[in-house]
Amino acid sequence: MTRDETNSECPGERGDGDESLALDIRNVGGIEDASVTLDPGVTVVAGENASNKSSLLGSLGGVLGGPRPRLRGGVETGSITLTVGGERFGLDLARRDGETVVTDATTYAEASTLVDLFVYLGEENPIRRAVVDGCDLHDLLMRPVDTAEIDAEIDRLLERRREIDERIDELDATVDALPELEVRARQLADERDDVVARLDETRAAIEAADYRDATEATRSLLDDLESARSERDGLRDRRDTKRRAVDSLQDDLATVEKQLADLIDDGADPGSADERLEQVEAELARLRDRKGRLDETINALSPIVELNQQFLTDTRLPRTFDADDVVDDLHPDAESVTCWTCGQSVEQSEIKAQVEAVEAILQEKRRERETVATRLDERKRLQERLDAKRDEHADLVARRRRLEREIAERERTLAGLESRLDEVEDRIDGLEAELAETDAVGDLVDSHREVSELEYERGRLERELADVEERLEAGEEAKAERESLRTERAEVTSRLADCRDRVDRIERETVETVNDCMARVLDRLAYREVERVWIERRDEGEETTFDLQVVRTADDGSVYRASVDTLSKSEREVVGLVIALAGYLVYDVAESVPVVVVDAIEMLDAARIRGLLEFFDDHARYVVAAVLPEEAERLRERFDTVELTTVEAA
Repeated sequence: MTRDETNSECPGERGDGDESLALDIRNVGGIEDASVTLDPGVTVVAGENASNKSSLLGSLGGVLGGPRPRLRGGVETGSITLTVGGERFGLDLARRDGETVVTDATTYAEASTLVDLFVYLGEENPIRRAVVDGCDLHDLLMRPVDTAEIDAEIDRLLERRREIDERIDELDATVDALPELEVRARQLADERDDVVARLDETRAAIEAADYRDATEATRSLLDDLESARSERDGLRDRRDTKRRAVDSLQDDLATVEKQLADLIDDGADPGSADERLEQVEAELARLRDRKGRLDETINALSPIVELNQQFLTDTRLPRTFDADDVVDDLHPDAESVTCWTCGQSVEQSEIKAQVEAVEAILQEKRRERETVATRLDERKRLQERLDAKRDEHADLVARRRRLEREIAERERTLAGLESRLDEVEDRIDGLEAELAETDAVGDLVDSHREVSELEYERGRLERELADVEERLEAGEEAKAERESLRTERAEVTSRLADCRDRVDRIERETVETVNDCMARVLDRLAYREVERVWIERRDEGEETTFDLQVVRTADDGSVYRASVDTLSKSEREVVGLVIALAGYLVYDVAESVPVVVVDAIEMLDAARIRGLLEFFDDHARYVVAAVLPEEAERLRERFDTVELTTVEAA
């Protein structure tokens, strides 16, 4: 097909300022090169059967974001370009392994599901097929909702609420301890103040004592005793700090030991992990080898199937082949050909059967390759998980060793401090014994001993009070966090309810819209024997179905409920188109794709085509439909018309 002549006849100026759609197609479907301009409103694409109307509409659907069109036979690349208001969208296509693939795409819409279901309404449109074949419509009409994503969101919200509940439970214990901590803080403060008062009194008594009668040797002993007691207090503080640090490290070590035990229970010990990794790596090698062999087979079979199908369907050879070298003669009238492989005259059906057999093998190999590729991905993910667990095990072992070394070092330091404390205690006992033998100082030794004990007690109380005050501050923060989490929990619960209701709301809106559209279209198209067609929403356990219901009119004028099978194929096609348009309305598709493409409506007469397209025109800015020339003549006065002229490729 050469560049198609575009004969656009507009019944009148629209004057709405909307842009036209400029569509350029190269090597797609049966089209070699074509360009059309589509104005706002309804455009009828007129042409005989096999004039590539469907190729044009399929190209438009593809660049809008719908099903991928196929390349023209015998070519390796093709393209579709759509220009709207100076903005360009396009698809670049190529042939890979005998299949059409998209090498570059800037489609009009990213939501391909919406285009597949509600924009490109060709013969293979899923909703049309479901109505014709009598299949349930629920999954199709609800597909854009992405119920799986909603279910995943519900799971995430449930998990978040569980986390919040667990955290609130943890915070409850901290917040509930606040009254007790406040009492304890007051007690410690009172005890500390009492110790400080006693310490001040004792120091005052020491300062007021008359030591003039004490000998120099006695005063020296007193100085040594005070120094020793001061050293003992410092050693006690260091010992207590070290003990707390060792306790913290012991807690960390216990956590690491538990994590290691959990990993080993999960099969992540070095021995089993290495063994499983070797097995996975061996399986990966086998799968890669198998996939490589399948790729070679598919690459070898694909061109054979494609070329033979081309020979069977074309009435002339592709331009890239030399007829003298490939085939001597074709006899389409006799349905026999001179085989291009053995040179014998054989029935075309026999060759077709052989080609279908090879194609079946090719499809089987492709399915096997897909299975192998899936298995490869699974094994790679398992390999990554095993590597991660092995690395995690190694990290935990290294951390355990570091903790054990640090604990051992701190315990040695503690032992040294305890030894030094014992030495200082012995020195203090000796000094006190020497001073006890003198009468010059009276109760001075006891006073110094009391000062030392009171200072140590004051330090202990201040440390404990600081710890309690820190816990009080943490408790207040926990209280504030708990209130925040309770607010978040209420929001999460509200979002959960919204998610659970969302599907139900959309289901009800979909049913109402479908039924409203169906009633208006049936009235407009005047199907005399069809009284009513509607969807009935039914809940069956955990599943919801959309059942298509029909009421017909009997010859005597009475009405009765009938099965969908009683509708003619054309009636079912209309029902499918209307349901698809209802989905277009429910999901506000016009906001993102203001186009509806309608193909394969040859079973309708011109009057009903007009009524159907006018109904579509009420809801979409652009409506493009394919019709036969005789119907187009009757629609020309109402709609723009694009005529396709088929010319044999040069």
